[in-house]
Amino acid sequence: MSDLLIRDIDDDLKRLIEARARAHRRSLSEEVKSLVRKGLDLPDKPIGMGTYLFSLVRPEDRGDDLIFEIKGEVSDPPDFE
Repeated sequence: MSDLLIRDIDDDLKRLIEARARAHRRSLSEEVKSLVRKGLDLPDKPIGMGTYLFSLVRPEDRGDDLIFEIKGEVSDPPDFE
């Protein structure tokens, strides 16, 4: 893939794109690519299932070990005997 550099973007426009990227949980580059695709009337590139599932977890809840802490008291598991 190649790169594209856009110079002299208004500060307001950049802030707007950054806000959209945060709202869509995308990087700035991914958000701009999406906007260009929409401007050219092209479909957005589909995302993989793993990427979609990763996007459902808030950044502050993500960990590199995929273990989530449960805050507070945890009840005992049920006894089926």
